[in-house]
Amino acid sequence: MKRLTTSKTAIAAALAALALAGRAHAFEAFTVKEIRTEGLQRLEVGTVLTYLPLSVGDRLDDNTSRQAIRALYGSGLFQDVQLMRDGEALVIVVQERPAISTFTIEGNEKIGGDELKKSLKDIGLADGELFRRELLDQVEQELRRQYYANGYYDVAIETTLAEEAGSNRVSLKIKVTEGKVTKISDINVLGNQVFDDETLLEQFEQQASDWVPFQRSDRYSKQKMVGDLEKLQSYYQDRGYLKFNVDSVQVALTPDKESIYITVNVTEGEIYKVRERRYSGETVLNQAYLEALTTTRPGDVFSRKEATETADRIEAALSDIGYAFAEVTPVPEIDEAKREVTLNYVVQPGKRAYVRRIAFIGNNGTNDETLRREMRQLEAAPFSKSSVERSRVRLARLPFIEEAEVETKPVAGSDDLVDLQFKIKERPPGSVQFGVGYSGAQGFLVTGQITHTNFMGTGNRLDLSLENNTISKAANFSWTDPYFTEDGISQSVSLFYRESESVIRFSSGFNSNIIGANLTYGIPLSEYVILRAGVGVEETAIETFPGSSSTEVLGFVVRNGSRFSTYQARTGISYDSRNRTFFASRGALHSLSLDVAVPGSDIEFYNMSYRAQQYVPLPFKFTLELNASVGLVDSLNSDGDVPPYENYFAGGPRTVRGYRDGSLGPLDSNLNYFGGKLRTTGQAELIIPLPIESDGRSTRMSAFFDIGNVFAEPGDFEAGDLRQSAGIAFSWFTPFLGLLDLSYAFPLNDELTDEVDRFQITFGSGF
Repeated sequence: MKRLTTSKTAIAAALAALALAGRAHAFEAFTVKEIRTEGLQRLEVGTVLTYLPLSVGDRLDDNTSRQAIRALYGSGLFQDVQLMRDGEALVIVVQERPAISTFTIEGNEKIGGDELKKSLKDIGLADGELFRRELLDQVEQELRRQYYANGYYDVAIETTLAEEAGSNRVSLKIKVTEGKVTKISDINVLGNQVFDDETLLEQFEQQASDWVPFQRSDRYSKQKMVGDLEKLQSYYQDRGYLKFNVDSVQVALTPDKESIYITVNVTEGEIYKVRERRYSGETVLNQAYLEALTTTRPGDVFSRKEATETADRIEAALSDIGYAFAEVTPVPEIDEAKREVTLNYVVQPGKRAYVRRIAFIGNNGTNDETLRREMRQLEAAPFSKSSVERSRVRLARLPFIEEAEVETKPVAGSDDLVDLQFKIKERPPGSVQFGVGYSGAQGFLVTGQITHTNFMGTGNRLDLSLENNTISKAANFSWTDPYFTEDGISQSVSLFYRESESVIRFSSGFNSNIIGANLTYGIPLSEYVILRAGVGVEETAIETFPGSSSTEVLGFVVRNGSRFSTYQARTGISYDSRNRTFFASRGALHSLSLDVAVPGSDIEFYNMSYRAQQYVPLPFKFTLELNASVGLVDSLNSDGDVPPYENYFAGGPRTVRGYRDGSLGPLDSNLNYFGGKLRTTGQAELIIPLPIESDGRSTRMSAFFDIGNVFAEPGDFEAGDLRQSAGIAFSWFTPFLGLLDLSYAFPLNDELTDEVDRFQITFGSGF
């Protein structure tokens, strides 16, 4: 058997091929009649033939042999390749690269987990992968990179390689000695005259060690330092120092590798002011509108932040009229002599884009039309960024949608068409359940409930519930069609029956049976405003008990009878811009409602209420939630009679925490809680981000301040009578109990007659 070409190097494929080109032996070219392989252990012959640029019938010469060697080395599967001739047969003799049988890391307590595994796998280090010696250097570099990024500069890494005899496999073991974390001992800024060191160092994420427990900001990271220097530059340029420059940065590591000293040398320069602003390019928008979007005024100190924000506003305005890929660049034209800047906003709108197609992904249980009717961006219409975002928010607010994301994709081969793809994550739309719950106002509840918020994929809501608790028995049925008409008018129909021994758990004196029905329509007046209009009818029977019913209840029955019918006209208007219906993080809700028992009813009265919510995003993912409500019920007649079950109550998780449910306000003649005609409450909550959940959609913790009370008559209101409390609260959407609310409150101005209840819990689907 004659050797044609030989190589026994283990260098990279390209270098091996070049070396072979100079070492090839002269031989007589021949036509390959057969191809055989030798030396294969794990691989199949077909694998070799896949990479071999030759086949039976091809002619083998100097050129084609070199090509074959390059191709086989280039596969990365072999560390040695030889081509041999046996008559008219080509024999390929190979030595396979060894496989990694086991790979272990010891001592890496601070660095590890999925991120490290992914990094090592990306460079080819994992069980079953082919081993290359250059991997060892790459592994060490990757480990050092991750340790350095976390402040460990004293790390030692030792690699042990063991070959398994006769199996062409190797085992790899890496031992890490982490050492102590290296801390920043001091950061110095040199060259600053205008701002002191303390002010400038406040802009840095990294800080010198001050021995605060669990401090992590004192760990040096090159990536974080780049970010800190950018923040420092922004701080100066936002205050007019256009020519500010970081001249150099020195990072000194002590010999024991326990401390780092950082020195930043800067040149502040002079303050520049805005001379004028101009708009160039294809501006599209008229001059007056562009100036209304611009906050940089002539004579103002130059601010890079304001210039960038102005450019963003112009881009957003262009995107709302179809220019999806508009670019606006603020270019400062500098007059060095006068230290003035002319801000030239260069507008490049590109072509006006139209939406070709809107698609939904993930809506397994929802009809396409149910989602499509929420769209404010339409197909074949000009692209509008605000309409697309509003469409996404409307999807996210649906009760059967947990999350909605949108992606804008340019259409291949077209510069004026885009596709929109909404990625939907559904939550279970319905449930059939039997369970127990607890409410401070109602005690323990036993409930049976059928709920479906997306009936047959149509978005219609069906509710059927039966409830039995300490004070009442109830049955309810309701059906809501959010798109009763194509214009978005909703229709709700409900039937209910309630048999109650008292209004709340801790009041008594009469029983009531109520049966009724409601028909309500919701009419959208704008994107955020809905008008409510409807009618209701109720048949009520009240039972009193001589000797135990209060004077107030007995007097009401004497004047109005114990059985009466009411016919109600229901109306209201609401404004809702919240980003989510539950656990919102921004936006507002304002709702005003008025229900009137119209003439023809056995008793005539009205019930008016106003509710307001405001969510204010704060730095560091905190959110401020403000709630306020006012409720007023009163008679339309001169006698002032209102059904006692229509009275307002306060105290408890929904109004003023720290006081027993329904215990605030007037008492009746039997010293039972009787409620009142006027209720005013307010709640301020600082929502605290939790490390266990980043989006805050299923859990929420807050610190709160509550204030409120109930008054027998509107004229009895006194600000000094408002009860106050403060504390902490936790809410969680549990898989089995529904919404769980926990709170611990400290009453701040309770009276001796008030019933304090610091720890309060509410759970279950019945409230």
